[in-house]
Amino acid sequence: MRRVETSITICAPIEKVFDAMVDPEGIPKRHPIHAVSNVKGNPGERGSSADYTYRVLGLKFRQTMTVLEVDKPRRIVWEMSGRFVGKWVQTLESQEEGTRVDTRVEYAVRGGAMCRMADQLLLQHMNQRNLKIGSARLKAVCEQKWMIDWLRGQDPPL
Repeated sequence: MRRVETSITICAPIEKVFDAMVDPEGIPKRHPIHAVSNVKGNPGERGSSADYTYRVLGLKFRQTMTVLEVDKPRRIVWEMSGRFVGKWVQTLESQEEGTRVDTRVEYAVRGGAMCRMADQLLLQHMNQRNLKIGSARLKAVCEQKWMIDWLRGQDPPL
């Protein structure tokens, strides 16, 4: 299995970050996902799932993400099935300056030798880059939403 990881601190309460992170409809705003379909269950609850359509190197893929474990709002584990199989593990920790989010993705590419070679030469780098971009976009979404809510008097400052 290959692994990509990232960490980021988000200036927003842990509950707000968790809720934004697990919303399947919000994922295309943060990751290179073109469509979300077949949403089942309540976001962030064990057994819930959604299908995501995305493109890699000009090819279109469909991926299913299913919640395997959840300790709201501190940890969530998704199982990936489709062309890429593996797990997404996200751990959240409240800190004085907001919420630290650690993300680890362990994956394998289904297919023959050409798929494995493409993974070694290009896909792992692309996955690491996309994970960092997704984390930065999650930060932007959460901090903007938290600030708007705070200005409306809905949340106290950190």
